[in-house]
Amino acid sequence: MTTRSLKDQIYNSKTGFAKIYKNAAPFVNSGDLWDFCIATATDEKRMLCIAFANELGIPPVKSLLYFYRQEKNPADDFTFDAQTSQWLGAFMGFIFKYCFHYQKQKNRNQIQIYGIGTAAKFSEPPADFKIP
Repeated sequence: MTTRSLKDQIYNSKTGFAKIYKNAAPFVNSGDLWDFCIATATDEKRMLCIAFANELGIPPVKSLLYFYRQEKNPADDFTFDAQTSQWLGAFMGFIFKYCFHYQKQKNRNQIQIYGIGTAAKFSEPPADFKIP
């Protein structure tokens, strides 16, 4: 899996993010946060860090938000609304479940960052999975 093919899978009109996560379809091409997520997903070093951290038990959304903090430097009182929180979870879920083909996810892992209380971690990648 390359980060380029990851982007292709996200935007695939038949099996992509908006088709799988219909409730999150408005997130696609919605602006700065979407652009940040796509830039992160197509950055090999960042995706390597996110996938490795997941293997260590850190939910991918938490890792994504670490990069968000580094790049965007939001105000101390910044929070995402509930819908955006769900969209971020759906985005990382799509990558890990439908692109990386992890078999299991464990929901409700406490992360408490930017108004997001919990996030999923993923386990049981395919035997031939290689971190991008």
